[in-house]
Amino acid sequence: MNYLIKELRVIISLLTIISLTGVTHMASAQSPASNLESQFAFELLLDVAPQHDAGHTRIAPVTGGTFSGPRLSGTVHNGGADWITQVSGHSSLDVRITLETDDGAIIYMTYKGMVVPSDSGLYWRVTPSFTTSSEDYDWLNHRVFVGKSKQVEGKVAYDIFEIL
Repeated sequence: MNYLIKELRVIISLLTIISLTGVTHMASAQSPASNLESQFAFELLLDVAPQHDAGHTRIAPVTGGTFSGPRLSGTVHNGGADWITQVSGHSSLDVRITLETDDGAIIYMTYKGMVVPSDSGLYWRVTPSFTTSSEDYDWLNHRVFVGKSKQVEGKVAYDIFEIL
């Protein structure tokens, strides 16, 4: 009986330590020091043609556009597209486009994203990534970006932010 009581005390002590460690970890995970910082990278304005239905996927051709920000600006080439799939109440985005900067650099941009309808409007976020061989824009290859849609008449529009 004494053995069981000792074992029970050890187990209770271990559970207490584990739970306190978890609470401490959770509190530190929510501290202001863990907030993500970002800076505006560029505005992206896309010209999109009418969508084509392809079963569970809709394809929206990207026919052009522009991008403009403090470190890069230029045009979007015709020939990209957005593959939009309906997934359990939201739209899943898969976009592939080619950017050309004002100084002639070519940048391949892809982004995944989602559009979720809500009472307060659309939750429409994207996670762009970039590939370029340009030394001037190599930094794009090595950064994390997020984007938020915005309303611009006749365009699909985003503000893109670099996560610092």
